[in-house]
Amino acid sequence: MKEFVAQFKALLDAGKLEEAKALLSTLGSLPETAEERAEAKLFMTDLYVRLTNAANQAYLDILHDSIAKLKVLAAKDRDIDEAAKLAKARASLAE
Repeated sequence: MKEFVAQFKALLDAGKLEEAKALLSTLGSLPETAEERAEAKLFMTDLYVRLTNAANQAYLDILHDSIAKLKVLAAKDRDIDEAAKLAKARASLAE
């Protein structure tokens, strides 16, 4: 099991996701002692937490980027509104 975990982590670190996926599909065919089953459960739990954290971080990154873009748009909208009010006031004074 330790060799499996090391190989799997090496594939993930190298960005070889398809190979890691193929290796993961062989997890059920590994020899099973009580200790190895426990290691496999710990491994799967660790993998789940890591994947969930990565997905959440990607979501947060996109969310923060979207918020920054919305702030820029809101500032531009305020600038346009102020320019329109100023133009209207100038036109009113010119009459």
